[in-house]
Amino acid sequence: MNNPETEIIKVSAGRSHYEIVVGRNILQNAFEEIFQEYKGHKIAVITDSNVERIYGNKILQKLDKKDRVFILSFKAGEESKNRKTKEELEDRLFELGYSRDTLIIALGGGVTGDLAGFIAATYMRGIPFIQIPTTLLSQVDSSIGGKVGIDHPSGKNLIGSFYPPNKVYIDLDFLDTLPNEEIINGIAEIVKAAIIKDEKFFTYLESNIDRIIKLEKKFIDNAIISSLKIKASVVQKDEKESGIRKILNFGHTIGHSIEILSDFEIPHGRAVGIGMAVETLISEKIGILKSEDKERISQLFKKSKLLDISFKAFPDEIIKKTIMDKKTREGMVEYSLIKGIGKAVYGIKVDDGIVRESLAEAGFS
Repeated sequence: MNNPETEIIKVSAGRSHYEIVVGRNILQNAFEEIFQEYKGHKIAVITDSNVERIYGNKILQKLDKKDRVFILSFKAGEESKNRKTKEELEDRLFELGYSRDTLIIALGGGVTGDLAGFIAATYMRGIPFIQIPTTLLSQVDSSIGGKVGIDHPSGKNLIGSFYPPNKVYIDLDFLDTLPNEEIINGIAEIVKAAIIKDEKFFTYLESNIDRIIKLEKKFIDNAIISSLKIKASVVQKDEKESGIRKILNFGHTIGHSIEILSDFEIPHGRAVGIGMAVETLISEKIGILKSEDKERISQLFKKSKLLDISFKAFPDEIIKKTIMDKKTREGMVEYSLIKGIGKAVYGIKVDDGIVRESLAEAGFS
């Protein structure tokens, strides 16, 4: 892709090597590149009902590849990220005669990427797949790193695999079609990246978060690319989350519990925002985070509007749900916390009393 304004971020983790291509108005070129590289493949574009309505026909008409491309869609929403939807999509692939010479393209948000990626990981024992994320949240988080999977009634993302994409295309023009709430939802992972790994970036967000939320191109583009570089650098050191990659879970232990207890009415980014606020309080209460750093983080949460949402639950309900989190070891929840802006730690066991106090201080009672 020769667009001079395109940024390419390379990810090399374990035996997987792939590129993240970031730019504006790159969708057409992306598909042309894909069709050239995968000449002998049938292509299944997996997407949700919302994205199909907006982009489905445009893709088929513009590229005129109906003989080798099919769009498979499912009902939009986190509630579709389950075994039943996976099975239905796999059955459709078999009905259409897809075999090992198949490429899956995940076109959509995080649910689509996780679901389509997990199908790619297991269909015919593994076929290539490409991520084309369409939401801010999926662009800065779930489309890279190779975590794919589905939810289970016991918890979020409990069934899945590490299966990296062959390539990721991030067209920033997708953001122009998103409602403001979806932008706020994605801001959570941008803020998280700064808190756990880059104090300089955090300072940049403190000064420019309003412009980023308004999608001023220079500022949102810089924020996305900075976030991607942070996540890529962490994933490269620890592909399968046996160590340092666990810092990416900051805010997620409490956040996932809130998502589940709300029946996913609280979206992932918002839930992680609340989770980060609570886990920041935990970090201070156990004595690893200075009060002045906590205050700076709290102010950024307010500026980013991440906490402008109401959700009621009892602390003990939330704590009980954390036990089912993937990060639980030997019956004890392990938290990823912060000991300073840009400095995260992982594998921290916290007394339930501290968690309860922090939840109460955050407004849960």
